[in-house]
Amino acid sequence: MNKQIQSRDYLTLLEGWLRSAEEDLYTPPDRPDLLCYGTGYDHWGVQTNQKAMATYAVLAADPAFDPDRAGYSREVVREKALKLLRFSLASHLEGDYHCLDGRRWGHTWISVLGLERMMHGVEAIRNYLHDDDEKLLRRVLLSEADWLTDKYEIRAGLVENNRPESNLWNGCFLHQVAALYPDAPGVKKYQEKGTAFLLNGLSLPSDGLSEEVVSGRKLKEWFVGANFFQSLALNHHGYLNVGYMVICLSQVALLHFFCRTSGLNPPEALYRHAAELWALVKTFTFPDGRLLRIGGDTRIRYCYCQDYAVPVWLFAADYLGDEEAVSYEGHWLKTLATEVAAGGDGSFLRARLRGLRTVSPLYYTRLEADRAVSLSMGAYWRRVLKIKGWKKIAGLSQWADAYHGACFQKGEKRIVSFCWQAAQPPQLLCLPSAGSTFAEWRENLAGRVFSLARYHRQEVLQHQEIVFSGGFLVIGQTRIQASSFIAEGQIDLPVSQGWLVAAALPDDRTVVVMQKQVACHSQHLSRVQGLLLNVPNDIFNHCRRVYYAEREKLKLRGASGQERIVRFNSSWVNVDDCLGLAVVYGCS
Repeated sequence: MNKQIQSRDYLTLLEGWLRSAEEDLYTPPDRPDLLCYGTGYDHWGVQTNQKAMATYAVLAADPAFDPDRAGYSREVVREKALKLLRFSLASHLEGDYHCLDGRRWGHTWISVLGLERMMHGVEAIRNYLHDDDEKLLRRVLLSEADWLTDKYEIRAGLVENNRPESNLWNGCFLHQVAALYPDAPGVKKYQEKGTAFLLNGLSLPSDGLSEEVVSGRKLKEWFVGANFFQSLALNHHGYLNVGYMVICLSQVALLHFFCRTSGLNPPEALYRHAAELWALVKTFTFPDGRLLRIGGDTRIRYCYCQDYAVPVWLFAADYLGDEEAVSYEGHWLKTLATEVAAGGDGSFLRARLRGLRTVSPLYYTRLEADRAVSLSMGAYWRRVLKIKGWKKIAGLSQWADAYHGACFQKGEKRIVSFCWQAAQPPQLLCLPSAGSTFAEWRENLAGRVFSLARYHRQEVLQHQEIVFSGGFLVIGQTRIQASSFIAEGQIDLPVSQGWLVAAALPDDRTVVVMQKQVACHSQHLSRVQGLLLNVPNDIFNHCRRVYYAEREKLKLRGASGQERIVRFNSSWVNVDDCLGLAVVYGCS
């Protein structure tokens, strides 16, 4: 995809969203001068409102805004943006109002994240802020900056105290506030603490030994701890988390573009390890821009982390010059247009998250606002800056990380990965190189044993990996733990224990999986899946499961030699260009 992306490409999606967002706007009866999007609660509710504010502001400021498509005049949209901003400021500890749950927000480890993500919107309508708005905005930003410099301790760690993204957003915020208010008494403290946050964001173990001088000190003197393994693997929320690699880079992108639009020099510490991390994130990205979550995910598919890939792609094109990042951007906009069309009302997620909206308006509006604000970033920066990639940056064809027991190999035909320390361990993926619509994570190709309990989790007891050119071999032992039996007082039990061996052969085609499960408490067993092949059936693959085929049926032989014809997810699966898959399994 060589087409140059324009601001208009983003506006088309955002203008339609305004109509659907209207039902989630709320004016407090006692404050008609304020407006709130979403629940208006503290924490995520505050951030949801701030992200909506930025979206309204960017639309109102764009000369190409189409009021007919949006259903509102530019003036109406701008006034809504100002009221949304005023609610955010008034409900802060420095304000004269409160959140809609009765509390005021501010002075927490995460309270500046929403501010960071809305500041491009403030920039877009800055000329329309009243003097009172400017004064309260200054008080809120300085209040948060003072709290971070005086009260908040920087922490970092590979597993415990793993805080890469929050260290980055706090560091970026402090540098941004120092630039916005150079006359503030704490400017030098903001810059000093901000640099310390940044250098303990994308931090590696080797940084703790580095003699390199950064911002006037040896890097090892800035060092608090490593958040990333030396391989650049990230153990966030307890598993190998590709999505939060993206979130970390998105925070770098926010300060990068603030400096670009303001004509300022960014702090020296901002870009440390950003290029290396982008190379790995690119490795875990399909050609259509969708993330390849080789360690799985615990969130809604293709939301949050995926949304904030938009500022990452713009950063990769603008700062690193990666022309392929522009291709990801264009393909993702097409994917979003498909989902919006399925919803039918301009919303981003109504088609597949209608049920979530019913049970959690807080979470639903949060996800809608994430998508909206990430698109508003693209719309704004594409309008005010010239962003264009000029070179090819290669991803990796092979990668491994010992802590997570993760192996990855990408060839012309096949992507294959294995991860023991995954969100739902263990996890094996074997996909066509461009097969994003086939990717599913949960215990994929690992087998499952079910008991009479309600919940089951497969725990990894030990593992080992051998990587060779074009493939890998993994072997490990797992235990399946059952919990929440119906009988009162019945304790949690291990219901089975087994071994799994998987080999990605160097033919760019075949994966061999062998597994054996031994029952620990056979009286509680209810079902065994020797092969668990998860294939999505959703809007992203046109609600069709298409995966493996050899003349419409995949035939596998079990350990007994008896032929078995396998059905996946109650439907036959087939493709023209099949990959090879052999499975041997047993249960006793």
